[in-house]
Amino acid sequence: MKVAPSAIPGIVIHGPDSPGFEDALPSLLGRAPRELLNPALPYSVVVENTSDRLVSLLGVRFDMVGPRAKQISVVHYADTLRNPSKSDIRPGTNRFVCAEPAYTALVIRGEVAANTRGRMNLDNLRRMLSIRASIDCAAFDDGHFQGPDTHGSFARFALERESELELVRQVLAMEQETVDRIEQVLVAAVQDNEDRARRYAARKLLEALAAGPGELLARARNYHCRIPLWRSTDATRP
Repeated sequence: MKVAPSAIPGIVIHGPDSPGFEDALPSLLGRAPRELLNPALPYSVVVENTSDRLVSLLGVRFDMVGPRAKQISVVHYADTLRNPSKSDIRPGTNRFVCAEPAYTALVIRGEVAANTRGRMNLDNLRRMLSIRASIDCAAFDDGHFQGPDTHGSFARFALERESELELVRQVLAMEQETVDRIEQVLVAAVQDNEDRARRYAARKLLEALAAGPGELLARARNYHCRIPLWRSTDATRP
């Protein structure tokens, strides 16, 4: 697997053939047996945070060419933008990322067995003619966003944030409405197949409503959206 150097200061990517990759593994694996991960290591990278800030969003891109020369690209994200302080990609730490997410989860959660689907997908990776890994994007705990962002996550997260906030504002404006009416609005939002962010917010608010109107209003007033993102070229930052 080829690895493209990171263009983001403070973010370093190590491929499976690099010393940094092997050196980081003992501290990353935890309870996960090395022999269990060995089949996945050729399709994995280690991302190192050499900055002095928490990384609250990390996007690693894998570009693959299949047996029939079919080109495939996917970006795997680690996202703690709703609670940046809870990120485990702290200064001086490493993150293991595999092209098959089941093995990434195995390492992060300290699991001792890969699921059947993950093992099957690993077989698919073995058939790839080539795989190339790169850093697609990263955001720090202050919302500073960097990277080529080939899948448009900067714009997508901004839209999703506004969609969630719009629903929260709508619910807060309905403080004098009946519980049934508020529930109707939230159920309709949960069923909105066109807006994933609105569905997410509605489910969280419905959970609160089950505990009563007071809990709903408290949840809405303290709702955790992703923090706003900004680029170095922005004329103004949040």
